[in-house]
Amino acid sequence: MNVLVTGAGLVGCNTARQLIERGHQAVLYDIAPNEPYIRSVVDRAEVVRGDVQDMPTVIETLQKHKIEVIAHTAFLIGGSINQRPFAGVRANVDGALTLAEAARLTGVKRFLLAGTFGVYDWEKQSSEIGASPIPEDFPVISGDHFYLASKVAVEGLLGAFAKHYGFEYAIVRFAQIYGRGHYAAGDYAGPAMHDALAKALAGERVQIDPGVLSWNDYVYAKDVAQGMALACERPLRHRIYHLGSGTLGSPEDVAEAIRRAVPGASVEVLPQPLVGPFWRHEQVLDLRRTQQEIGYQPEYDLVKGVADFAAELRRLS
Repeated sequence: MNVLVTGAGLVGCNTARQLIERGHQAVLYDIAPNEPYIRSVVDRAEVVRGDVQDMPTVIETLQKHKIEVIAHTAFLIGGSINQRPFAGVRANVDGALTLAEAARLTGVKRFLLAGTFGVYDWEKQSSEIGASPIPEDFPVISGDHFYLASKVAVEGLLGAFAKHYGFEYAIVRFAQIYGRGHYAAGDYAGPAMHDALAKALAGERVQIDPGVLSWNDYVYAKDVAQGMALACERPLRHRIYHLGSGTLGSPEDVAEAIRRAVPGASVEVLPQPLVGPFWRHEQVLDLRRTQQEIGYQPEYDLVKGVADFAAELRRLS
């Protein structure tokens, strides 16, 4: 199977590596590929430099590599989109529509959209921490954040394209991802986890801000890559699938995972947030559909994931 993975960041590169290890061809497509980072994650994927809004280059890439599946992970998020909202929203929406039209014109069979659990209306969650998991039909926000509003718009527009033109389409919504990345797109919690672990490895004092690394469903990038690869391979019976850890983690759980990964590290959770809180993700994603239909099983809990993350940082230091 030939898969185009847009976005050569944390999710894209790990997904490409997982696909190649499973015997598929993966082509990474990115507007500004970071070659050292890419090759530190996946050494056999071809990389195409291009803008997802550039229809001729997208079509040429799809045709040249006989692409059967698109896994679209390239989005501006967080601070990046807030700096230039008009340009950022346009890049997210127009990029997705360009890919959908190119998929239609070239006969791509399946389109997977990397979604986020941030689109859910978390104000409607239970007030009890760790209550029932969030199902796929949980209410979605009406849109008070540029990134999330663009995500909701893209989800619906791609669904309309897929239904009208007859290609398979699914949204794969992630919980809070962490792992070794370059975070050029503008995430908050992912870089905070990266910085905390890097400081611990350097022997520096680590302070966890509970407004950023708050209660959350923390899922390791390698588990997300496994789920994305399975969604490329397996029959899809639903429009939405979840990728999470299945376990709720607290700020103290993050601190303890770092202490265990870096013995002797000085790690404390601040009594009050310095910034944020940015969100309330106090329930995990319901994984039953993803487990039953495509065979997803997270391999890494928070302790194991942070330990693997630390080993990668040591290897590349």
